[in-house]
Amino acid sequence: MLIPTEAIILNRIKYTDNSFVVNMFSEACGKISVLARTSTRKAGQKANIFAPLNIVRTELRLKDTRSVQGMSYCELVKSPTAIDSDVVRICISQFIAEVIMKMVKEEEQNTALYQFFRSTIEAIEISNNNIVNLHIIFLKEFARLLGFEITNNYCTETPYFNSREGMFLPFFTSEEESFDRQLSLAFSTILSASYETGNMTIPYAYRKEIIRQMLEYYKIHTENLSEIKSLKVLNEVFGND
Repeated sequence: MLIPTEAIILNRIKYTDNSFVVNMFSEACGKISVLARTSTRKAGQKANIFAPLNIVRTELRLKDTRSVQGMSYCELVKSPTAIDSDVVRICISQFIAEVIMKMVKEEEQNTALYQFFRSTIEAIEISNNNIVNLHIIFLKEFARLLGFEITNNYCTETPYFNSREGMFLPFFTSEEESFDRQLSLAFSTILSASYETGNMTIPYAYRKEIIRQMLEYYKIHTENLSEIKSLKVLNEVFGND
């Protein structure tokens, strides 16, 4: 069966000297693995197409008996990291792609998720001052779409965010699952933001702890999320800001 579709690259794994297994989230079929072949002479150029969160246009060749599908062609539509030297955008793209790869298991069409991922890529591409908060906003919006939305009920009566409950509580429970008052206030500000309005200034130490707790929140609500390996590099990059 031939299915033309747009798709978002999640990662690529070298298979042979002239082929890759490419994991992508397609508009037509959801998450899917395909075998991408290229000549040795053009291997490097072809590999660049399969960078994390690149949007491509392709035609899938599907067979029910295969776990890795084929494709007739693949062409680049949009890249959030068109400038290879933009380390921040590259690291954010790798982090978000890894979270999607580990969280999404369904191999079926999901238009809402696809459009959300696409809008995230467009935000990475055009964001300037708010780029350092973008991956945090992604996590809170992704949680909503996955069915375990974080409740922003911050106020003077409930000033402590609790990652186990996914909401703000009147009391501090423990360092492992609660934010202090200042960090809770910063997190509430982020929860109120969108990709367009997320240009608030949050100290790096706060952002690092917020990410850690949000990933713990994901682990509490799903069995799919294992260690996010790209987080270490992301923290090193932002640790210099």
